[in-house]
Amino acid sequence: MKLITLCPTARGMLHHVLACAMLLALLLSTGEILSQTDIPTTHTIFITGMEVKGATTSGKLPPPSVNPNELSNGYGFKAPGEADKRDTTKWEVSSYIFTPGFVTVQQGNTVRLTSFIVNGDEHEVWIADPDGKRVVAATKWNRGREYTVQFVAEKIGTYQLVCSEHAPTMITTFLVLPRR
Repeated sequence: MKLITLCPTARGMLHHVLACAMLLALLLSTGEILSQTDIPTTHTIFITGMEVKGATTSGKLPPPSVNPNELSNGYGFKAPGEADKRDTTKWEVSSYIFTPGFVTVQQGNTVRLTSFIVNGDEHEVWIADPDGKRVVAATKWNRGREYTVQFVAEKIGTYQLVCSEHAPTMITTFLVLPRR
């Protein structure tokens, strides 16, 4: 077996180790300085509103015994014969979601959401604080368009971006942690 030497001399190895140690110390001290100042910042988060679909045939897997549409407004179901007129055994399920579905920020930070809607002609959305109070009023978001809204995460707890037509599956939760 052939051994490959990256630093052919002990002196070269020592320089390499010292350089890595200095870089590590610099990175750690920078993080410490930043966490000490801990100034509220603005976070821009890109969110996509979409419909996730899956299909199979009755020969591979029987359709669900309970229609998913009855379980949640966020679910969709096309029974065998509805999903594909040419293949009467094919069935399909779907779910509307925001992605990402979970974000963490610190108290006092401004959260700016830029959202692009891929599926669904219309979504009525709003953002509620941990007490349920709307911090972004209800508005309509449509397919193929980008929207930007923002709020200040004043309270510790969970804020939620909610689509009224497709909740509970089409929700993004923002966990607000206390500032150090």
